[in-house]
Amino acid sequence: MEKHAYLILAHKCDYTLQSLISMLDHPMNDIFLHMDIKCKEYNENIMPKCVYSGFTLVDRTNVSWGGYSQINAELVLLKAAVNKEKYLYYHLLSGEDLQIKTNEYIQNFFKENNGKEFIRFQSEDFKYWERVRYYYFFQEKAGRNLNIWRLIDKFLVCFQRMIRINRHRGIAFQKGTNWFSITDKLARYIISREEWIKYTFAYTRACDEIFIQTLVNCNDEFKRNLYHLQYDNDSHAIMRKIDWERGNPYTFTVADYQELMESEMLWARKFNCIIDHEIIDLIKERLGGGVLPEN
Repeated sequence: MEKHAYLILAHKCDYTLQSLISMLDHPMNDIFLHMDIKCKEYNENIMPKCVYSGFTLVDRTNVSWGGYSQINAELVLLKAAVNKEKYLYYHLLSGEDLQIKTNEYIQNFFKENNGKEFIRFQSEDFKYWERVRYYYFFQEKAGRNLNIWRLIDKFLVCFQRMIRINRHRGIAFQKGTNWFSITDKLARYIISREEWIKYTFAYTRACDEIFIQTLVNCNDEFKRNLYHLQYDNDSHAIMRKIDWERGNPYTFTVADYQELMESEMLWARKFNCIIDHEIIDLIKERLGGGVLPEN
């Protein structure tokens, strides 16, 4: 059990995603891709052919920002991976991520820290009760932007607040980042709690940042094994370079190349091949990766 499972959540089929998969193609990695069903451009013929890694396109589902569908997509990826093999670690990435260390460096890092759980917690004080306390019946349709469905949900939340709805009492909720690197034991534990996860987080809002943190916070064994024990929003907890000060999050460009190469982190997000193609090529050239097919 030395191999790693890379679970990729993607909503567009572009050069960034192709580059990520190409770079991950390594004998010690298997790749599992969830492509949002709304992406009509996905075509296996324009994806890099993995020479060394196993590649699985999991069942495609419709993913909406902030909806339970985001949690479900993560569970689909986890189930596909744990059903295939027992991996040393399971890493959740987005299709806008790139590794900024070599595969060998990453594998050695996790061998040295084997058994640790890489999950980020924002703070000890959970401040996001509105996300879990009320029913958001139309979140899957509302998405991120203000629209009629969001307005209806806002009205319904106001009504629920008036009649003092509180869906879940006695649960020690926590929040952090949805991206993670977790052990096989935790991956299988999460899958075993799928029924509880659905009951607790269906019709909530943006709880892909809450459900795993809550499970771990309520389990002393996994909590003790956190790589970064503090609940302080430190990116070292997940070893990912994500810049929320310059963007939402910031999109790295060629001007950030040296900063990325000097970082302690293992992966970075986000990248956009339309905004800056060159930074992706520079990282690939530095770290290596397979040859992409011609479009």
